[in-house]
Amino acid sequence: MTPTNVVSMNFKTASAMQEFIDVYEKDAPSLYPQAELLLLVKIDDASLIAVAAYPSEEGRLAAKKTAEERIEGHLAPLFKENFRLVGDMVVKHQIKQPS
Repeated sequence: MTPTNVVSMNFKTASAMQEFIDVYEKDAPSLYPQAELLLLVKIDDASLIAVAAYPSEEGRLAAKKTAEERIEGHLAPLFKENFRLVGDMVVKHQIKQPS
């Protein structure tokens, strides 16, 4: 199984969400080098679901600490609310595109 974080994020405004997306797209690969998967899904104009999967529980915990420090730190003004779920990814299909 693959340790996975699923985070629901509600932002104060659409522009706050876009600011987060821009930062995440630029910084997430270097902030979470342990991750096998980093995914953001836009739910509406000011809400996202983030999914991050890790090869080990230790990697997930390290990333969780980094994420919480950022969300509760300098990114806090962007958020209305957020909550985190933790589980194990049990199915992963990746469709390979024809060459």
